Amino acid sequence: MTVSTYNPADHATNNNASSHINSDNHAAHASTSADNTHSGHDCGHDHSHDHSHEHNHSHGDDIVHLMPTLTDLQKPHSDQEFIEKAMAEERSNHKNLIASSRDELPSVLVNGVMIDRMAIAQELQYHPAENKEDAVFLATQALVVRELLKLAVLDEPSLGEAAWLDDEEKAISVLIDTNVQATIPDMATCERYYKQNITDFMTDPIMTVRHILLACLPEDGDERLNLKKTAYEFIEQIKNNANSDAEFIQLARQHSACPSKEQGGELGIISKGQTVPEFEGTLFKLKAGLAASPIESRYGFHIVEVLNKESGIQMTYEQVSPAIHNKLSQQAFHQSLCDYLFTLANAANIEGIEMTLEQENVFRG
Repeated sequence: MTVSTYNPADHATNNNASSHINSDNHAAHASTSADNTHSGHDCGHDHSHDHSHEHNHSHGDDIVHLMPTLTDLQKPHSDQEFIEKAMAEERSNHKNLIASSRDELPSVLVNGVMIDRMAIAQELQYHPAENKEDAVFLATQALVVRELLKLAVLDEPSLGEAAWLDDEEKAISVLIDTNVQATIPDMATCERYYKQNITDFMTDPIMTVRHILLACLPEDGDERLNLKKTAYEFIEQIKNNANSDAEFIQLARQHSACPSKEQGGELGIISKGQTVPEFEGTLFKLKAGLAASPIESRYGFHIVEVLNKESGIQMTYEQVSPAIHNKLSQQAFHQSLCDYLFTLANAANIEGIEMTLEQENVFRG
């Protein structure tokens, strides 16, 4: 295998190597919560509320509902401007020979066949990364892997060109099933994994929370400073009131920009994964009671009171053994797949990219 120009190891990215070879059965982390009815609002988390009532939303409420949810933030994205620029350069037949340039696409050959730079530009949308250089590498490597698999299909006696022309994805799947054999983990291996990672098999903690949201857009710096000061004033006002519960409820109804204000700010039961990261990261470190400081999120400042907090429960091996078996089976398969792809890459003459075939960026499609 001939390599040149680009070494992505310097960037330590763990993004997927191929949109065409990915696994939609990553091992489930065996976490299950107790049977609880979760409730909440759009201001910081993305699950539905279980109260039956309607709200006449104010302008502040509209701000909350327009905020992106955690699901929105996890969607793949692309640098449209960069893609359009790359495609424009390709149309102009400009030679891009430097694989490490952030502003150009590489010239990569597999057994003398060049990977189409227009295809690289189009592939970029499936490989979000910390920077353009890493995205270019991931997109290019994905297409190189596909080319290697195509060559292997053509060479496979039971497949050949007819199978490739009939259904490329099916041909790749048959090829991998034929050539990738993974070791199935036995019970002893699964039990050993459980004991070595026992803290991973805890149910998530759950909390009953209420809050007052002082809403402000992230870019409004001056307003944020004023709201932070107000938030601390409200916290002191609640603490110093003889009836702190009533004071919290009144302030929530008067000042909160969250629909939960109608319930005195109550968000109901919250578990991990239901709120945006910056809110959750602080929330689950809190003890029961009124938080001494407001929590800042993209929505503004949250005055938070934890009404109840229940720690996670340790699950038994019997409860999680199916998930452990699945996880270890997938890991074994991914490692065998990496080994197979490395064999294909080593047998080919690849110029213009240094491949990094690792479990973190190679998945079955």
